[in-house]
Amino acid sequence: MSRLCRCAAIAACVMALVASAGCGSSPTRFYALSALPQGGGPSAGIARSGPMLGIGPVSVPERLNRPEIVTWVNENMVHLADFDRWAAPLQDGIARVLAENLSVLLPTDRAAVFPWPSDIPIDYEVRVEVSRLDGTLGRDCSLIAQWSILRRADKQTKGGRSNHIEPAGGSYTTLVAAQSRLVAALSRDIATALGTGGW
Repeated sequence: MSRLCRCAAIAACVMALVASAGCGSSPTRFYALSALPQGGGPSAGIARSGPMLGIGPVSVPERLNRPEIVTWVNENMVHLADFDRWAAPLQDGIARVLAENLSVLLPTDRAAVFPWPSDIPIDYEVRVEVSRLDGTLGRDCSLIAQWSILRRADKQTKGGRSNHIEPAGGSYTTLVAAQSRLVAALSRDIATALGTGGW
């Protein structure tokens, strides 16, 4: 076999190995948080209008501000999933779901996500700082968040802290479902604050 033929044969083998490795790799899966079902909240049956809510900005820790879904291995180590990723930035997903959830939980269907156009007449600004929205597969998932509400009409504010835990399950599908339930619990805390004391 000539040297040229040997080189061609080696190149063909290398290409075959690369192709077979690619075929054996796992496909990347993309996830998004889910909102509460429409029509199931206290505002069901009430005329849809109400005050305009401005949701955001929502902030998350740098360790969560990445495409990969993050889980804890132990108290000092995190794991970044190779093939399980967010379909959109996590902070954007939280803001979107908060807006949808509050539209279900409150007698309003008007919510804008930050940054909203300057000509939208926002009545209440809802800002959220998430310090935890992660967990350990097979154990628990937790949410810790500080939030504040600004009523623009008189510049009054109120705020609170949410701390909730859900079982994470053993897969990324069940983990994201747990995170969706946690954001729903956060939404209920904020909805309660908006719906009490003349708010």
